[in-house]
Amino acid sequence: MLTLVHYGELFLKGKNRRSFEEKLKGNISRAVGGSVKVLDGRMVVEGGSPELLRTVPGVAWFARAFVVHKDVDEICGAVLGLIEPKVSGGPSFGVFVKRADKMFRPGSMELAKTVGEKVVRQYGLSVNLKNPDLPIYIEIAERCYIHFERINGVGGLPVGSSGQVLCLLSGGIDSPVSAYSMMKRGCRVDFIHFHAFPSNEQIEGSKIIRLVESLNRFQCSSKLFVVPYFPFQLGLLTAGIGAGYEMVLFRRFMVRLSQMVAQERGHGALVTGDSLGQVASQTIENITAVYEVSRIPMLQPLISFNKTEIVELSKVIGAYETSIEPYKDCCSIIVAHPKTKAKPEVVRAIEKKLDIESVLEQTLARVTTLELGTGTDHGERKSSGSVS
Repeated sequence: MLTLVHYGELFLKGKNRRSFEEKLKGNISRAVGGSVKVLDGRMVVEGGSPELLRTVPGVAWFARAFVVHKDVDEICGAVLGLIEPKVSGGPSFGVFVKRADKMFRPGSMELAKTVGEKVVRQYGLSVNLKNPDLPIYIEIAERCYIHFERINGVGGLPVGSSGQVLCLLSGGIDSPVSAYSMMKRGCRVDFIHFHAFPSNEQIEGSKIIRLVESLNRFQCSSKLFVVPYFPFQLGLLTAGIGAGYEMVLFRRFMVRLSQMVAQERGHGALVTGDSLGQVASQTIENITAVYEVSRIPMLQPLISFNKTEIVELSKVIGAYETSIEPYKDCCSIIVAHPKTKAKPEVVRAIEKKLDIESVLEQTLARVTTLELGTGTDHGERKSSGSVS
């Protein structure tokens, strides 16, 4: 018995498909273990922990499959033997045949009919091709694969096939979902987090670590860049900035600093959890004022999502319970009543008074890096110093 793996979008890649397949093969091998072989339009995994295929982007579905020779009598005999433990109670059944090997005879419909007739004759089961209790899948390729249950995977593209991005990770619900969405589109995601603790080391005991480790189930490992908030806060106090603009200023500061880290480490884009109009900082005017400071792409996979949709996806990926834990989030500290339509020219003038370049330099010198895995198989954490 082995595991049969199918993928969806990779079929659309034409001449580039092979490179996507190799990327997916490597990701499966790291996540699942065992032996992975690329065949015609499918992969076969022998050994390892196949249940982990649920968390590998690029996998459309997988199934535990039995292998027999491409012989009609052997196929029929195998099906009858394999379903014997499953026929108690007289379930309905359906036979579904797919032939990758078009040279094999008989054809798909004829083989399905032959197998079905033998099942009815031996076990007296009723046929239901729309919604059978017992689906019987037969795939004819280089070998014949028989399976009875298809388990849905993440889908999308294999992590690493679309480059590397840096996600601004808060302690809330949105940004983890945004990171997952980019992994599903083939990006390898690292994280940057701005915190309000007195020292970077205090992040070690926070929920941020657990959020990243949870998300790493979909890509095995990542880097977390830890950034202190206090140099910016001190700059605000020293400059005596008026209430209302602090949030936009802080978001511009985060984008500037994140861009520095991203360009230093080879990330092609920044990722945020912005959802248009969800909060005051996410109006079109404020998004425009914030994003103008970035010289690399700003990706916002949740921009059109409403909160209910984001929460539901957060629950699906297993991040919700951690995301709602109490946490001292920098974004909630800045100001109670932020401007909703900040004008870029006004913000630029304030930044000159703030001496934003000095604040960035002081902060960058205090950034540290953590290398994180899934919290289980890759639980060792490695820390390094400044990225500057």
